[in-house]
Amino acid sequence: MLNDNFLTAENAVIGACLVDPALWRVVLDKLHRDDLYSDFNREAYDAAHRFDLDGKEPPNAVEIADAGIDRNILYGCMEIACAERDLDRSIELVKKEARRRELVTIGRLLEDGALNGEEPDALIAETERRISALDHRDSGQLLNSFDIAAAFYGFRDQISGKLIKTGLEPIDSTLGGGMLPGGFYILAARPGCGKTALALQIADNAAKEGAVLFVSLEMDVSQLQARRLSRRTGISSSRLLLDEHLTAGEWQAVKTANAELAHLPLYANGKEGCTVLDVRSMARHIKGLSLIVIDYLGLLHPERSRSSRYEEITAISNSLKGLARSLKIPVLCLAQLNRASEQRADKTPGLADLRDSGAIEQDADAVLLMHRPDLYESERGELVFVSAQVAKNRHAGMKSFQLGFSLQTGRFIPVQGGVRYDV
Repeated sequence: MLNDNFLTAENAVIGACLVDPALWRVVLDKLHRDDLYSDFNREAYDAAHRFDLDGKEPPNAVEIADAGIDRNILYGCMEIACAERDLDRSIELVKKEARRRELVTIGRLLEDGALNGEEPDALIAETERRISALDHRDSGQLLNSFDIAAAFYGFRDQISGKLIKTGLEPIDSTLGGGMLPGGFYILAARPGCGKTALALQIADNAAKEGAVLFVSLEMDVSQLQARRLSRRTGISSSRLLLDEHLTAGEWQAVKTANAELAHLPLYANGKEGCTVLDVRSMARHIKGLSLIVIDYLGLLHPERSRSSRYEEITAISNSLKGLARSLKIPVLCLAQLNRASEQRADKTPGLADLRDSGAIEQDADAVLLMHRPDLYESERGELVFVSAQVAKNRHAGMKSFQLGFSLQTGRFIPVQGGVRYDV
């Protein structure tokens, strides 16, 4: 039901513009016509917008009336016009009521669809789409230089103390301190390089500070938990999953580590196939969410079929970037590299080796490429060296470095010059 106080605020905003035409510029910048409830107010807004598009000075009350709008209503709005100092507050009241109306509409559509037997997944997807559109209604508004300056300080406040650390100093320092809220990060490698192991280690480190959603599309949660336990206990994940003869001491270590991990706010998906909308829906149910990890991009389902795999991956990549920005948290997504690098003499991967779509490189804020030279050697030890490269970084530098990778436990450690050093 419409709140009369907000309709009064809406009339007061339009009235202020009729009294002082210069205020139309503020209102056209900060309000969308869909934020207005009254048909009269929409007509006045549209008339002012036409003047603006034609490059004319903002219209006065007479010019608005000449556009065919009832003069009596115009005078009524002018009588309750808000003062210029109260304009921003009144605009916020109008926008708040507009969001309430849209939520009521969404609720009714959801109820009607459910009662009419529509598919629940389709209803949820439509609801998520409309809520996302509501979140982004203002995204196209023009910002002036003062808004831009204020946005910089707002961003600084937003990221203060909120960079998500991977826990590995070479990665964090190269990224500029960690992963930014709203950033889209790609971790890419050929199979066997330890992508999932590194992603789990990053997720566990981030979960010390805030909730993490780990979306695994390749392994079930028992396999993921075995890998996490292996890193803590030193017992290989294959033994944790398959060996029926763990010693009493090993079982005690497993119980202790399992209890510790149970207290970390890490969440995982319960269904096998997921779309980006599914990920968004899960994320909305997690309080204090600070990071989403997706393993991996190529296994995400498209929202709808497209003419080519290239177009599907492009749409998924764009949606993941939008997800990070709308939730204001980093999204770390694993990706496969194509086989081209394995056919070269120098098997070090580059950005061109990202599989399926150039949009992945374009959308990502940073891309970390991994390579295991020992995979092409006949002998290897328990600790191998992984070549890592931040090959793209929108916000800081790019750098190549080595990480040590324990094949038994799946744990990564920083190394320097082939020598291990502490985090």
